[in-house]
Amino acid sequence: MATMITSECINCGACEPECPNNAISQGEEIYVIDPLLCTECVGFHDYEACAAVCPVDCCVADPNNVETEEVLVARARELHKDIDFGETYESRFRKDGGRAGPVDQGSVPEAPRGGAVVPAPPPGKPKSQDSSKPAAPSPTLQPEAREHPSKPAAQVPKVAKPDKHFPGEVSTSFREMLLQFESRSPLARTLPRIFIFVLQPLLGALPHQAQKDLERAVGNPVFFSATRATGLNILANMVLYPAILVGIVAATMGVDVLFSQKINIYLLIGLILGLLEAVYRLREGIFHVRPVEEVVFGAAAYGVPLSYALRQLMPSHAGIIRASTVPVDGFYEKGFTEKIDRQRRYGDVYTLEDWGKAYFLQLEFPRKMPEIGLPGRQELPDELPDYDYDLALKDGHFVVKGRCTDERVRRISSSIGAFPTEFTTVIPLRERIYGFSHRFENKLLEVLLLKESRKGPGD
Repeated sequence: MATMITSECINCGACEPECPNNAISQGEEIYVIDPLLCTECVGFHDYEACAAVCPVDCCVADPNNVETEEVLVARARELHKDIDFGETYESRFRKDGGRAGPVDQGSVPEAPRGGAVVPAPPPGKPKSQDSSKPAAPSPTLQPEAREHPSKPAAQVPKVAKPDKHFPGEVSTSFREMLLQFESRSPLARTLPRIFIFVLQPLLGALPHQAQKDLERAVGNPVFFSATRATGLNILANMVLYPAILVGIVAATMGVDVLFSQKINIYLLIGLILGLLEAVYRLREGIFHVRPVEEVVFGAAAYGVPLSYALRQLMPSHAGIIRASTVPVDGFYEKGFTEKIDRQRRYGDVYTLEDWGKAYFLQLEFPRKMPEIGLPGRQELPDELPDYDYDLALKDGHFVVKGRCTDERVRRISSSIGAFPTEFTTVIPLRERIYGFSHRFENKLLEVLLLKESRKGPGD
C-alpha cells in the first residue's frame, strides 16, 4: 500500500530529501506524496525512509491505495531504468516484522528467528523434493551480510595531497597566520571571565542560543555554562519576582503595607510566578524527559529585552556571528542518515567568528556515506572520500565550493536527490577582506579572512 502524509505534518521537510524517487513535495498546507512515484522504498531499503525520519510519525500507510510488492518493485524498475535491482533487492515485505501488506505468502520467504531465509516452494508444488533431482541446499543469509555483503576489507591508504592556493590567498602559511591572530574574543581573557562568572544569575535569563554563543565566546565552562546559568537565574527569580511585586505594592499602597499581613499574599504571588516560569523554561526536560545536553532552555520574562541590549556587544566582543544550526536528530537507529551529516552534504555546517583583525571560518565537509537509496552501497566504504574544493572572495562574500571527485560515488548517487555530490556555500562578510589563508585537514576547512580595515602598515 502506498504511503501518505497525514494532517499532523509539521512541515519540517525532513522526509523530502530522503525519498529515492523524489515522490515527496511541498503541498498547499503540508507535504504530500505522489502515489504514482511512491514505491515504499522497495528496491532501496527494507524500511520506508520518510517514516523513519519523520519526527511526528505522520508518514503512514494509505488504506485506500493497497499495492503488492510486485507492483512496487515494477514501478521502481520503471522509474530507475539505469539500476539493476536483481532478485535480492531490499524490501520491507522480506523483513521480519515489516508492515503487513497483501503479499502472496507463497512467493515471499518467511524469515525464522535464527536469521536464515528459506525460500518457500512454488504454488502448486509439494514441499518435498523430486527424488530424481538432487536436493539444493537452502541459502542462508545473515542480516549483516544482507546489508553489506561485500564490504571492502580495508580502507585505501590516503595519499598526502599538495596544498592548494587560490587567488587572494596570502603567501604566509595558515599556521603562522593563526599565531598572529591567536588572541580571540576579549571575553576569553581572565578579567572578563571573572566578571561574567559573577553575572551568571542575570545572564541565565537570556534565550538559549544567546547563552550558547556566550558560552562559546568565554571558552571555559568553569566561568560560564548555559545549564548552570539558567539554574542560577531560576533561583534568583524566586527572590527577584516577589521583591519586584512588593516594591510595586509599596509604591502604590504606601510603605506601611510592608509591615502588615497583606504583604505575605504578594510575596506568595511572586513566588508562584517564579515557579510557573521555571516549569515553562524547563518543560523539555520535565515533560519530554530529554537529557540536559539536548534541552533548549527558555528565556526569562526579561531575557529577550536583555538579549537585544547585549546583541551589539556579542559580535564585537564575543566574536559570535554565525553558528551551525542543525535540526535535532529525531532518529538514532543504525542505518539511517544523521541529519548533521546531511547538512554537511549541503555545505551548511559552518561557524563564523570575529577575531577583531580577522574572521575565522570553520566549515565541515561530509564524512559518512549515506544509507539512503544507494543501490550498490556494499561496494563503497563507510567513510566518504575527501572532496575537492575551491575558495574565492567575491563582492563582499566568501564562496566555498565542494565537489566529490570519486566517480564511483558520483555515478551511484546521480539519481539520488538527497545525496548531492557538490555544494556551494556563500558566506556574507560585514567588512572588506584583503586576503585569506586556509587549512584543510580531516574534512574540516579552516579559513582566516584578513580585514582590510585592520590592515597594519607593515602588512
